[in-house]
Order: sequence, then structure tokens, then C-alpha cells
Amino acid sequence: MVHYQSIPKSESDLLLNKWGYDLMDEYFSLISAAEFPKDNFILDVATGTGRAASILSRMDYRIITGDYNFELKSESEKRITEEYLNKVKYIKLNLERIPFPDYSIENIVCIDTLHELDDPFKSLDEIIRIHSADGRFLIADFNSKGFDLMDKLHTIRYGKLHPRGKISSQELKKILISKYRHIIEINTGLNKGFVANGRKN
Repeated sequence: MVHYQSIPKSESDLLLNKWGYDLMDEYFSLISAAEFPKDNFILDVATGTGRAASILSRMDYRIITGDYNFELKSESEKRITEEYLNKVKYIKLNLERIPFPDYSIENIVCIDTLHELDDPFKSLDEIIRIHSADGRFLIADFNSKGFDLMDKLHTIRYGKLHPRGKISSQELKKILISKYRHIIEINTGLNKGFVANGRKN
């Protein structure tokens, strides 16, 4: 049994829970739906505050997690907790120039990241470039309800609206269909996600 409910909650998590939403539960649902092979390495392409990495570590995966800088590293470490940090390796990662060879990473997770990127199309090309034809790629971002809720959250916490990004879910799906033979769509309360595998040459 995966005890992800024991993951420490941030101020944002507590606010979302107060409003009846649980992002950690959604991340667990998305990752579970991907059905990554057990005991494999997974590349989490944007650490952020460590939501994905904290859940993956409790699902007994080994994780390489990357971000453009380490500004939120201490926050992510608190979320992952010391007990599970030995499963996580941090790297500095620019998604527009990923330092891995073509087809070299079997399993990749990218949740609630695309809307933060300056050039999501270029970053997506890079992620797909490094993805192995044998592996699975989970990618998800907020749906319209999720973005509305993030606007509310960010207005309260930071006094500004949350970014909505430069790529739509329809554009994302079209790209994935052009690059992969198998696509599964996953919908949660606040997110729309896709699991892609069978990468085309």
C-alpha cells in the first residue's frame, strides 16, 4: 500500500484541501494510471515543490528529478522527507536543451509543468527526443477548472494570477498522436493527462 497521504502538506495543499481538492491525490491517480514498470528509474522533468517526486518515491521508484534552478530544492526535500530522499537524485535541467542522448530515457513524468515554460513546444520536442520507444511518458497539465482554482490560490497567496501557458491540451494531444502509436487520456478533477508509449521513429 502506498502511504502518500503522509506526505507533508504545503500551505497551498492545505488551502486546496479546505476548498475540497487534493492535488496530491490527483498526482497519485495520474502516476498510477501510467503503470510504469516497478523498480525502474523515472525522470521527473520539473521538480518544483516535489509533488511528483514525493509520490514516486513512495511507490518505490528511483527518481532523477530536474529543474532549471534549485530555488525550491529545500521545499521539495521537506515534501519528499528524509526517509525517501535516498531514492531521489537532483539534477539541473534546462528543458529546451536536455543533456541526454536520443531515446535514452525509458520513463518520464511531466505534471503541471507545460504552463510554466517559455517555449513549451521546444521543451516538448526535447522531452520526446530523449524518450525511449520502449518506455512510457506521462504528461498532464491543469484543465480549465484547475487553472481557475490556481488563479484563486495565487491571488490569495501571491497577489497575482497563475500563468496559463502557451500550449493547449488539444495542441498537446495532436503532437503526441503524431509521435506515438498509443495514447491514453486521463481526466481528474483539475488535470487532463496523457500516457504515451510506442514512440514512432
